[in-house]
Amino acid sequence: MLPTNLLPDEDVADLGIRQLKVLQKKQGFRFSIDAVLLAHFIQPDTAQRLLDLGTGSAVIPLLLAARHPHLQIDGVELQPEIAQMAQRSVQHNGLETQIHILQQDLTQMPSQYYQQYDWVVSNPPFFPLGSSKQSPNPQIALARHEVACTLEQLIQCSVRCLKTRGHFALIHRAERLPEILYYCQQYHLAPAQLRMVHPTIQQPANLVLLDAIKAGRNTLTVLPPLAVYQSVNKLTSDKSTYTDEVFAYFQTT
Repeated sequence: MLPTNLLPDEDVADLGIRQLKVLQKKQGFRFSIDAVLLAHFIQPDTAQRLLDLGTGSAVIPLLLAARHPHLQIDGVELQPEIAQMAQRSVQHNGLETQIHILQQDLTQMPSQYYQQYDWVVSNPPFFPLGSSKQSPNPQIALARHEVACTLEQLIQCSVRCLKTRGHFALIHRAERLPEILYYCQQYHLAPAQLRMVHPTIQQPANLVLLDAIKAGRNTLTVLPPLAVYQSVNKLTSDKSTYTDEVFAYFQTT
């Protein structure tokens, strides 16, 4: 059943898990496999509290709610229109008691959210300003480029909101891993688990998944690499089917 509160510039995507659906802008930023990979990377305990910074359409909270029904989730989104759309997605899926959407600039988080969360997660903008061509669509520009929030500001906010020994997890461009680790050290986040993500197992990693612990010990575990696709057509660059592991992410009932 389609949502009754769908606007003319929106459509609906099926998340492939427990019949959940998410509203998206037809011409705005649309969620990708990155969000799915991050939602399956983190492993919160029962009844913990999690904060998703830059939640967008709330796809990560929805995926997490499907797998962790006792997890309490707050999603922070800067853009009022997108925050309202995310809230309608939550309502359509009947998850208002588990997921709460906050329209808020994460660089100015109120102190009432400090040290409140067991997990802070994010699928942030991948590109610094000036590093690549920026989309004329403001919603896409905010999602892909650090227009409203830098990597350092994201990590600063995460540390403020985490409890001691809380987990910070993100997915990001592999090429920015040295910068990510630098800021983790600056703000007392100890990398705990790291997993490189490859388009195919034959190609270099283009993404990285990281779980770091606030005031944790320096005991990093490097997990086996994750390949997203089985192969890529060298002539057309078209991707084939997902690997068995990634395909299984969409099979949870």
